[in-house]
Amino acid sequence: MKKLLIVALALFVGTIYGQESKVPDRAKTKFNALYPNAEKVKWDVEDNNYEVGFEADDVEMSLLFNAKGNVVEVETALEEDDLPSVVEKSVEKNFKGWEIKEAAKIVRDGKTTYEAELKKGNRKMDAIFTQGGKLIKKNTNVEKDEENGKSEKGEKGEKDEENEKEEK
Repeated sequence: MKKLLIVALALFVGTIYGQESKVPDRAKTKFNALYPNAEKVKWDVEDNNYEVGFEADDVEMSLLFNAKGNVVEVETALEEDDLPSVVEKSVEKNFKGWEIKEAAKIVRDGKTTYEAELKKGNRKMDAIFTQGGKLIKKNTNVEKDEENGKSEKGEKGEKDEENEKEEK
C-alpha cells in the first residue's frame, strides 16, 4: 500500500513538473516580469500555446502565451456586478432561468469579450459575448459536474429541442 501511494505521488508530481517543463523559458520569463508577485501559479499546455493560471492582487487571471513567449490572451475573473449591463441583459434575454456563476473579461488580439459561466439546475454552460452584449458563442458540450463527478449534457439550442420533439 505504501509503495502504491509513493508511485501515485511520483506520477502526480511528474505530471505537474512535466507540464511546466514543456513551457518555453521565454514565456516563463515574460510572465515573471509581468507578474512578479503572482500566487498559485499553474502552467498548462493548451494546443500549441501555454496557459498560466494565477492570482494577482486577489484576482484570478490567466495568460496564454505562444511558443515565442508573446501574450496571446489575457483572461481576468470578474464579479457578476462588474459585467457590463448589456452583457447581463443579454444573459437574461438569451438564457432565461440560468444564473451566472462566474464571469471573466477576455482580451485577445486587441478585442475584448466577456465570458459568463451559467448554471441551471445541474446543467452548466459557458457563453461568450461582445462588449455590446451580442452572444457570439455558447458551449453546448457535455460537461462534468465537479461536485458529483457525473457527466451532464449542456443546453441545446431551441432548434435542436424542436427537432428532437419531431423525431419522437
